[in-house]
Amino acid sequence: MSNAYIVTGTDTGIGKTTVAAMLVLALDAVYWKPIQSGTDGGTDRQRVQALTQLPCDRFLPERYVLSQPLSPHRAAEIDGVEIESEALALPALDR
Repeated sequence: MSNAYIVTGTDTGIGKTTVAAMLVLALDAVYWKPIQSGTDGGTDRQRVQALTQLPCDRFLPERYVLSQPLSPHRAAEIDGVEIESEALALPALDR
């Protein structure tokens, strides 16, 4: 089992994505954001990839991409999506 780190914060625009990009570079890590809420300007995965300039294989696709930039539970409710907890299990990686 490899180490997993979670970057969290309570507001928009406070630097979570930038910190995630720095950690991916510093730790030679793979990036995964299982739930993306809101997609104006792209996803966080796309932003981290642009910031790091790393190849696509270092970025796992989101399990859920929700239209509204709200808490995941509320955004899922609006989109008519049920978030399955099993889908949020950390994927197995070769690295």
